[in-house]
Amino acid sequence: MRINLLSRTVVVALFVVLSSVAVAAQVTRGEGKITLKQADGKEALVADAVVEFYRTDISGKFQTKSDKSGNYVHAGLPFGGTYIIAVSAPGARPEFITGVKVNQQPANNFALSPGDGTRLTLEQIKASMAAPGAGKPAAGGGGGGGRESKEDKARREEAERKNAEILESNKKVEEANVVVNRVFKAGNEAFAAKRYDEAVTNYDEGLRADPEQAVLYLNKSIVLRARAVENFNAALKAKDTAAKDAAKADFSASADNAEKAVKYYREVVSKRSAGQPAAAGGADPQKRDESLNYLAARSEAYRLALLTSTPVTSDLAVTAIQEYVTAETDPAKKAKAEASLGDALFQGGKIDEAVAAYQKVLASNPNNLEAMFGLGIALAADPSGAKNTEARDLLQKFADKTDATNPRKQEAVDMAKYLDDTIKNPAKALEVPKGTVQGSRRKKN
Repeated sequence: MRINLLSRTVVVALFVVLSSVAVAAQVTRGEGKITLKQADGKEALVADAVVEFYRTDISGKFQTKSDKSGNYVHAGLPFGGTYIIAVSAPGARPEFITGVKVNQQPANNFALSPGDGTRLTLEQIKASMAAPGAGKPAAGGGGGGGRESKEDKARREEAERKNAEILESNKKVEEANVVVNRVFKAGNEAFAAKRYDEAVTNYDEGLRADPEQAVLYLNKSIVLRARAVENFNAALKAKDTAAKDAAKADFSASADNAEKAVKYYREVVSKRSAGQPAAAGGADPQKRDESLNYLAARSEAYRLALLTSTPVTSDLAVTAIQEYVTAETDPAKKAKAEASLGDALFQGGKIDEAVAAYQKVLASNPNNLEAMFGLGIALAADPSGAKNTEARDLLQKFADKTDATNPRKQEAVDMAKYLDDTIKNPAKALEVPKGTVQGSRRKKN
């Protein structure tokens, strides 16, 4: 029979590094695929197409070429810039799109039409944009006076239609980006000053403008977690049940927002990498570090929720912690997460798996107090009572080693005494100490 924790309270200290909630990269990637329409209507991949990024909010020009698969990538574009992207290729009509926020819309594909391979200058692009009723530059760079064929007209109109859709999409993205950049800065400043309510309000405004902005979910999760820790500790000291419940609601919301942060971050990474060549030298370190930050924040949200007996979905918690443990290379951080994995498994009723998780941590670090306490509680859940002696000894060892200010110390003392009495008087019904485990129906030896 499973013994549930009634109260596994602990005064938790949270050290939040501000850099973990700020956008670390000062550059972003621009990428896409270039194809050329053939006479039969099919599209062929274009190699060696010249792709030029003209920054329009301030002066700047960046250039790259497509590879043999038609893919182009420029990984060093200044973050937050607005660009014109112009593409030219031998035997193709030049194309360009304007108002592109590459950090918001990194992937931009081009379907070129046949032409003479003209390469437009920025001045020509601006002149084309300024001309009344101007659309895309005509095949041959606009220098010819020949009659436009029916096929060329259809291709031009289709390209103009697609460009109009892109421009409208870019306009919406740019409007959302203005809001996101403003609230991102304001939210981070409020968080740094511990104005948690204000920070959450700012992040929520940004998420209304862009409901798929991963970093805002990440930052909101961290702020909710910090607010929960502060309020939970105060409520614990004041013995304020209502305030403690409010803090638990924040712990739960922190986990929910961390889940969304990981989800949308992965979608961005997937979109960026779809059909693109691998980064030179293997995996991109910046991407790896960003992923680890998201996984760490999600794992920590669940860890604190479990430590404070906040109800969470056990399977989600297990997955979150396991994924972080797999990705983390720091032994100390990995061991800390593995101990919380035992908590998640225990809460989900997977007692044997929880025991194995705690034992794994203690095998490499016999003095890990979180694993020691967790294993003692998990062993005490054995309905046969066969593991009561080991459970008692672990909890007593935890109580002897842990700091006197840790509320778990008294819980461990009380539970160790209860188990000791049970061992000595197996036939006698004993009352389980309040705040430890629920044992009114627990079988005796």
